[in-house]
Amino acid sequence: MEASYKIYKIRCSYRYFINYTYIVSNLISKECFIIDPSWELDKIIAILQYENLNLKAILLTHSHIDHTNLVKPLADMLKIKVYISKAEAEETGFSVNNLILVGHLDKLHIAAADVICILTPGHTMGSMCFYLNGHLFTGDTLFYEGCGLCRDRARAGNMFESIQYLKTNIPENTKIYPGHCYGMPPGQFLYNLINNNIYFWIHDKNKFIDFLLNLDNKKIFDFK
Repeated sequence: MEASYKIYKIRCSYRYFINYTYIVSNLISKECFIIDPSWELDKIIAILQYENLNLKAILLTHSHIDHTNLVKPLADMLKIKVYISKAEAEETGFSVNNLILVGHLDKLHIAAADVICILTPGHTMGSMCFYLNGHLFTGDTLFYEGCGLCRDRARAGNMFESIQYLKTNIPENTKIYPGHCYGMPPGQFLYNLINNNIYFWIHDKNKFIDFLLNLDNKKIFDFK
């Protein structure tokens, strides 16, 4: 991303949920967009006001409540557009005012930033990552320590394909911003994940599925 942009990494929590919300701001125009606004509205509004930011849009990686619970308040308050994948909206029925449905490799131009939408099914069938020059927002598709839960073999197979796609198509010097962090802070390079995240090491699809679902059953990790 050009130096004229800033990423605000906002740790938001509610009970046992801990999520990361991200604001991407144009330092010149002060226009910005927010990714997966969750839980702490006062914290988000405080940043917008303190930094004098003009929020133009909401981007959603998927429709789970811990990534979307502030969408309606923000959209209604500021009358802004909300973007989510067409596949996610069709499967879940997610709906809000000013909703715009996007597909794989659609390009958005928001706050003078070019955003590429990347469909990455697995955790949900419509999960989507958002790529800006050198930065990837992954929601619950990809964490530093693992990947999002998948409820059955079909979706675990989708997750395998999604991770392989990211590994093949995203530059290794891209910074990764997950929806949850279980140790390392947001902004780690993709090459660190490729070297340290075990899900990048499994190249056989069936072995990947077995491993992912077995980890879930044994509760070795609890990636929500």
